[in-house]
Amino acid sequence: MARSIRRRALATASFMMAVVSGGCSHMPVTSMLTLARVDFAGTDPAELRAAVKLPRLIRPQPQGVSLRIAVKLASGEEEARDFTLREIADAQDARARAPEPDADTHVFAYRLEAAEVTRLVAFRDALKSKQAASGRRGGTLTISIRPQACRSGELPRGPIPFATYLRTAETGGYVALTRDVDLRTIDPKQDLAAAMPPCGLTGPRVAP
Repeated sequence: MARSIRRRALATASFMMAVVSGGCSHMPVTSMLTLARVDFAGTDPAELRAAVKLPRLIRPQPQGVSLRIAVKLASGEEEARDFTLREIADAQDARARAPEPDADTHVFAYRLEAAEVTRLVAFRDALKSKQAASGRRGGTLTISIRPQACRSGELPRGPIPFATYLRTAETGGYVALTRDVDLRTIDPKQDLAAAMPPCGLTGPRVAP
């Protein structure tokens, strides 16, 4: 995404990290403040929910949405992992209720399956061990939702906006990670909207 904003984490033994979005120029300040208060070292990954709001002509590919977590420890060491998200179809799952769509958009809600929760916990525990070994606390955490998308028809000219959201047990509701991001300009190397294939074929990821 566009330029990234780095915020220094609180130096606490609980491995509290500042949260930034991959495209912070599109992230509301209120979201930064809300997510910066979440201790991702202790939050329950099974409670995480993600959502993507897309124009009606665009939809995520089946099994094509992932949660990327990139960490830079105070020691300077960096690591990133992608965790596959599964779409939630159960409207009774109150934790999955995403922001309401409007007439021109639709919203897809996701969660981590049990195997991915286990992977995330292992990733987090390994980072805690590395942090303890370095003797330095704090760091930065970048979270992004990466849908692989396709189109069901010809896209109109002009901006093609989308938004992504994250919910944790602590936030109580969905928090915008990105908002009003234009698919045509998000990647300086290509127009992702123009490169998007018809549904049924492999498509480009909405977020780099």
